[in-house]
Amino acid sequence: MALELDIIARHFQQPGLAGDPLKHRHIRLGIGDDCALLNVPRGKQLALSMDVLVEGVHFPADAPPALLAQRALAVNLSDLAAMGADPFCFTLGLTMPAADEAWLSGFSAGLKESAERYACPLVGGNLARGPLQVAIQVQGLLPKGDALLRSQARPGHDVWVSGETGRAGLALEWLQGKCPDISTEQEEELLAAYYRPEPRLALGQELRDVASAAQDVSDGLLIDLSRLAQQSRVKITVEIAAMPLAGILTSLRDSSDVFRLAMTAGDDYELVFTAASSKRRAVQAAARKAGVTVSRIGTVSAGEGVDVLDLSGRPLAFEAAGFEHFR
Repeated sequence: MALELDIIARHFQQPGLAGDPLKHRHIRLGIGDDCALLNVPRGKQLALSMDVLVEGVHFPADAPPALLAQRALAVNLSDLAAMGADPFCFTLGLTMPAADEAWLSGFSAGLKESAERYACPLVGGNLARGPLQVAIQVQGLLPKGDALLRSQARPGHDVWVSGETGRAGLALEWLQGKCPDISTEQEEELLAAYYRPEPRLALGQELRDVASAAQDVSDGLLIDLSRLAQQSRVKITVEIAAMPLAGILTSLRDSSDVFRLAMTAGDDYELVFTAASSKRRAVQAAARKAGVTVSRIGTVSAGEGVDVLDLSGRPLAFEAAGFEHFR
């Protein structure tokens, strides 16, 4: 039977995944002691975020371990992107029912690939026996005072979103068996959308001096915009005609389903943000520099809540605004 320290050494202290003080100057001490020790550069702030992914709630029971690991790190990095932070390092809390070597090999390989891709090494964590769940805390860096917050949207500002919307919501429905007749190419697109979302790190950093408020789209665009509006004490109006809908969405669903998935399905991990109308060219320039498309989808005004207008300019109503625990 593998012991905890053996598992850590074999799967999580491998080069490319674990932080190495000889390669990462900001890591004074990594895996192996009671705490990691980090050096925060002068003039920088540390941004922290944590997400817990639970089997059966945040991912299917048959999730491929490598893809699960990549999803777990990506959704945490998306929070750093929303604040405009650069990845620094992360810790991992993993509970699993048994020490399955094949599963651990796949999981750590996927985690290593993402850690190397985003230059975000693992510096510590914990393993325990229990129901399968993955908890990751990410740390990021950004210049002091430059963080993008949810609370700074102002009347007259534009509302923007990156990339395309609704693809990940459709992917979840496919994983649940609700899209039976799709091509192999479409299956691959949906699998990538769900398990390998692209955190918009470069865009977040480029927007630090441009956007007024931002957050990532994790639980659904409508509910996430509602949170931004609440934090900023403003009203947001979105025009459905301006939404950048994923092509696969419009090819597989009718219009009512398309709008529902685009506005209320979670897991897209795009950035939704506001900026003064005078900064439209700056927003587009930031997006080009980050290699990401952005769409202007609405406006901010005095008031509260979020209105979504259909193609005729009439308010649209949805059964649910997005995903919420304990509903």
